[in-house]
Amino acid sequence: MSLHDLRIHPLVVRTVTVAAVEDVTPRMRRIRLTGEELGAFTRDGHAHPPFSSPGFDDHVKLVLARGGPLETALPLQLPDGIEWTPAPHRETRDYTPRSFDPEAGELVLDFVMHGDGPAATWARDAAPGDPLTFVGPKSSLVLPTDATALVLVGDETALPALGRFFDERPLPAPAHVLAFAADPAAHQPLALGPEDSVRWEHMPHPDGEAIARSFDELVEDRDLGERPYVWAAGEASSLLPLRRRLSGLVARGDRSITGYWHRTEEAEAAAVAPALPEAPAAWFAIRAALDLGLLPVLSAGARTADGIAAALGVPHVRLRPLLDALVPSGLLERDDAGAWRLSALGRDLLDDPHAQEEFTGPEAAQILALAHTAEAVRGGTPAWELAHGTPFARTLADPATAAHLAHEAESLAFLQYGLVRRLAELDAHSLLAVGPAAGVLAEVAARGGIAVRPLAAGEERTPAPEASPAAATDGGTVIVSALLLHHLDDAAALAHLRTLAAHASRALLLDSPAPDALSPDAALRTLVQFGTSGTPPRTPADVAALAQEAGWTALSARGLGWGLHATELVRG
Repeated sequence: MSLHDLRIHPLVVRTVTVAAVEDVTPRMRRIRLTGEELGAFTRDGHAHPPFSSPGFDDHVKLVLARGGPLETALPLQLPDGIEWTPAPHRETRDYTPRSFDPEAGELVLDFVMHGDGPAATWARDAAPGDPLTFVGPKSSLVLPTDATALVLVGDETALPALGRFFDERPLPAPAHVLAFAADPAAHQPLALGPEDSVRWEHMPHPDGEAIARSFDELVEDRDLGERPYVWAAGEASSLLPLRRRLSGLVARGDRSITGYWHRTEEAEAAAVAPALPEAPAAWFAIRAALDLGLLPVLSAGARTADGIAAALGVPHVRLRPLLDALVPSGLLERDDAGAWRLSALGRDLLDDPHAQEEFTGPEAAQILALAHTAEAVRGGTPAWELAHGTPFARTLADPATAAHLAHEAESLAFLQYGLVRRLAELDAHSLLAVGPAAGVLAEVAARGGIAVRPLAAGEERTPAPEASPAAATDGGTVIVSALLLHHLDDAAALAHLRTLAAHASRALLLDSPAPDALSPDAALRTLVQFGTSGTPPRTPADVAALAQEAGWTALSARGLGWGLHATELVRG
């Protein structure tokens, strides 16, 4: 999904109060919330806009705390964003606003009442007067106005979004619903129009293949026109077969598939779909299968070990151990006749190039370099350099690496308001940008009426035409380094900072020294970053010291949220 498909909102921590509780069905509880913080308000000197939720499938993140005080679980509120600080007892869950009435100041959330998760437990005990704190929504989906029809697929957790779609009707095109529920007691009426339809299916557990088959039957029976839009939400693994179907049927900009929740082994051990394994041997087996091109060969119809080996051009005797290992790894299955075939997980991986990068792309190369972590800790040379014989900075020119880092940097768009404010405060007549996030920064800035020109690869090493000697000394040109510094070792970081001086006498460093604390794998991601750069996450003081060594002075360092820091530099 691109930035064009989203409307970005400021991230604000809000606390509201339960006004009423009602059971819509035996399986769904509706809670009405009110409070002054649904309107514009000021807290700790920061003025925040009113709550806004224009999208039918918006999400707010509930912040809960079991085993500790809520105050220490809340994120830090910044002027234009939030910072998730470490909080072991924090529990968060995402929910779709069933409705929001700004005039009445009322927000409605629906809770599926199954399981004993933190949100369901809170909803089960909720009573008028109880407080609830949440953040968001961070963005709203923008549907294509020329869609000729919509197909909406969802389980019980998607019913709030489905109900809101028909209540608010964001598009006039005919809409066809495929809804899955555990039993008929979960059915809810939808405000269907004369050309709309709804098909209810009952399944005790989410069944991905059944969902995909029902989708095929639904679209075969209806005229969807030239540009149908498909929206789907529900249990994450059950949507994988549908995602696979749609990858060759509907353009990326004409579909939205979101996993609302995940089954757990504790809840449904017998029904859990396989997940990508974490065991090192399994990881290497999958990496080898992708390197060899094994998945397309199986998809094309090869079934015997001899046939697969012939198609790959490798000896059968050396291929057999890999085939055997890919069964417990979850990628292959073998039938009673001994024929090999891709599992559901294998088919999903075949159709998901982004997931393949975890095994064969630049991200995988960073993980492989961690084999040298002990040497890096002892001697100080980055693990990446020990593994590849060259600093990571020299790899940045590789197109695959550049594309991977640019994709990772796309989340910068969600910090739009803080970024635009910071860029405007620079009061520059010319803004240049370099780094993996240069492109998305330019797009975000344009939304705020600010022009930023990304420098092409290699262009950052020579002055740009607009960076005349006068501009480089009068402060009118500012160059922005966007999400690059944390990838660089100290020597490369110094060289980069000195290169910036060729363009301007002022610079702005946008960097995330460490992953956001809300991320469940923040510590592991920090280790991968350490393996690449050879340095722990740099504090603002560390950055200021590096800048001073490169001939700059750090004027200010401001947190913009989600771990991003903006540091302004001047020459001298």
